[in-house]
Amino acid sequence: MRNSSKILKNSLKKLVNRFGREDFVSAILKNSPKEDITNTSLKDITDNHYLKKAKIDEVKITQAEKIIKESGFFDPIIVREYQGKYEVVIGRVKYIAAKSLKLETIPVVVLQLSEEESLLCMLKEISDRKTMNIYELALICSHLKKDFDYKNKELADFLNQSSSQISNLLQILSLPEEILAEISMNRLSYGHAKAISRLPSNEVLAAVQKIQKEHLSVRETEELVRRAKVLLEDKKDSNDGNDSSIVIEKIEIEKKDKRNELVNVEKTKENNEAKDELTLVIKFKDKKALKDGLKKLNRMIKKEKCVIE
Repeated sequence: MRNSSKILKNSLKKLVNRFGREDFVSAILKNSPKEDITNTSLKDITDNHYLKKAKIDEVKITQAEKIIKESGFFDPIIVREYQGKYEVVIGRVKYIAAKSLKLETIPVVVLQLSEEESLLCMLKEISDRKTMNIYELALICSHLKKDFDYKNKELADFLNQSSSQISNLLQILSLPEEILAEISMNRLSYGHAKAISRLPSNEVLAAVQKIQKEHLSVRETEELVRRAKVLLEDKKDSNDGNDSSIVIEKIEIEKKDKRNELVNVEKTKENNEAKDELTLVIKFKDKKALKDGLKKLNRMIKKEKCVIE
């Protein structure tokens, strides 16, 4: 069912101000009195029906379990009333960890949210995370488009992205469920997923197996897809309807050495002093590699990714 009077259409600026540019969860909890936090039975809480298909990285669940066992809940889970129960809006990892720990009750804050508001809250919170679940993000954007007639441009403005980025994000939903599970559990990156989403469905699984077996980078995966599409076009032009082979299996990707240089640390002594000094020796294979390497090193130092003492 489409809704032409969607919130963003009415006032995108007010909505963004309401949800805030600061951390969304912190903003909600700041405006929620302590008396609004209640311990609620886990039996009365259900996972979000929009996101149930999106599995969560087991490492994150294990980390959440450890924190809960050692320190309890720093922040309550945010829920809304839904079909006679409370549905998780924010805090899925903690909710699943609590279920795994077989807790009887957990602290929650109940917000009065419509379907659309719930989706927008989740969209804002997921985009605020340092490590977002791309599959969750894609599902939410898809529901906002289908159920509330959102356009890519509106979603892009809300997420501070481009319309093409939203299109690429939604494209991964065309992948098989087992591949989406790999993405959701952080076993396949968004860059890899975006590349293989341009392949026919019967080639995708073979592509993922090749990526994981040969540890292909995103660029190598893009090259794999490019060559696969050429072979598929050739097969189509040959009108060989009996050839059901998977073209991905025929492609060999030459692994490039990601390092254009050899790095050695040499120990030297100067002027017969007792104190040893370490010298970093970087050997580049050519002038271009030297130029590129120095640029990268300079950028890393500026971004404080590398510290020289």
